[in-house]
Amino acid sequence: MMDRRNLLRFMAAGPVIGLVASPLRAQAPATIKRGGTLTVAIFADPITFDPHLTGNVQGRTASQAIHDTLFTVDDKGRLAPRLAESWEFSDGGKVLTVKLRSGIKFHDGTVFDAAAVKYNIDRIRDPKTGSIREGELRALDRLEVVDATTLRFVLKYPFAAFAFPLTDVAGAIGSPTAMEKSGKDYGLRPVGTGPFKLVEYQKDTRTVLEKNPDYWQSGQPYLDRVILRPIPTDSTRLAELRSGGVQMAEALPLQDISRLRQTQNLVVSEQPGFRWEYFGFNLRDEHPGRSKAFRQAFQWGIDREALHKIAYFGTGSIGFDGILPGSPFFDADYKPFKRDVEKAKRLIGESGISTPIVIKGPLQPDPVKQRAAQIFQANAAEIGVKVEIEQVDSAGYRTLLQSGQMPMDLQGWWGYRPDPDQYLAILLQSGGSYAKFHGYANPEMDKLIGAQREAQSEAERKAIFRKISELMNEDAVYVPWHYSSDFKGLHPSVKGFVHTPSGITAFETIHLG
Repeated sequence: MMDRRNLLRFMAAGPVIGLVASPLRAQAPATIKRGGTLTVAIFADPITFDPHLTGNVQGRTASQAIHDTLFTVDDKGRLAPRLAESWEFSDGGKVLTVKLRSGIKFHDGTVFDAAAVKYNIDRIRDPKTGSIREGELRALDRLEVVDATTLRFVLKYPFAAFAFPLTDVAGAIGSPTAMEKSGKDYGLRPVGTGPFKLVEYQKDTRTVLEKNPDYWQSGQPYLDRVILRPIPTDSTRLAELRSGGVQMAEALPLQDISRLRQTQNLVVSEQPGFRWEYFGFNLRDEHPGRSKAFRQAFQWGIDREALHKIAYFGTGSIGFDGILPGSPFFDADYKPFKRDVEKAKRLIGESGISTPIVIKGPLQPDPVKQRAAQIFQANAAEIGVKVEIEQVDSAGYRTLLQSGQMPMDLQGWWGYRPDPDQYLAILLQSGGSYAKFHGYANPEMDKLIGAQREAQSEAERKAIFRKISELMNEDAVYVPWHYSSDFKGLHPSVKGFVHTPSGITAFETIHLG
């Protein structure tokens, strides 16, 4: 355990704590053109606009256009203010006091205040909500309302990175009045303090966001409207961008990146270290993944080089754990696996799973995942396992995953968040939502997750994260294989776009030139 002096020195030195009173983004110069509609081709439907229930990047993007978060992250990866105006740790790092901005209202005219924040945090922590963000707040013992603009987060233990989840949907604040009124339908009737309001939603067709004229950040947003059009087919999404049907498109076809960079009237934006990809297994007794040897076989049996070259067309890089390049905790020397089919076959033989071995793998309509699944299927066949692919839509996939009955999954996680604890706790800590989905619980892993939270230095945390990676790969509940980049295409008229590591677009900074 670190003493109070060392803990506070660590928090003050690193990108984990601050006392800031000015907004992150400066006011726009008067020359910026205002108005207009930005139409964006997105890969998948947002599904829900409830920030505490959304899971995909499209839902998170739309939710954060509607709901402001307590904090944000600046261009150096440091914590910065949003709805929170200032903050300070005390009591040896176990108490976080947050001062909120005043004079802000929700879209329904109700007042944003400390009581509203507490309502939202309590909602996330309530098991009845079923929020996958609950695991991000497990360090919180209690939340106290000091006055209308002051909150006191009392933690169970010193945790310098506690506030970082509050930069994402765990810190997105909705109107308690609207949440009470709409109940389970809040995801279709969201009310936040954000720069845009939801005015229309047609599932799998379009989402229309309209400017909030009373937005608290002076001068923003610049656009009148944002239209999100789900277009799951790569070629169609790209054709719409090139024809002018949309001004922005996400998830550009990886096979076309080199060519698109040379295309006139099209800007390609890349954000490296966007996601890490894995094959996940269900450890419950009724599934083949109950055997550690069975799971470990895939660490050695999958062809990561082929997955990199074919599924990702050589973009991004081969991956071996859940910490991406660009993170201060990334270890470039950690490459524990080289394909060994014979070793994989031996592990299958030691697994105790009766033959023939068949495992079902639900698959979303994602071209990258489709290509990866075909390679995985062929690799599995080489080591004596038949993988049956079941095609499902994004909503059906999430429902099946959350049921805890998905035998295996081909997933990706937005790994470059300000701190790896934000997602590793969800994936690996006992009680974390994704750990529960996969039936995973390991007391040794829980100790490591706790140890990195209380570490005295970045170097010590990095060493512990290495142990977490090693144990994750030993248990093989997740078999990592790739670090991907995020590619977005823009018409040259789109100005003010900031490509964030999370992949979430801040529409309030965008204007049309």
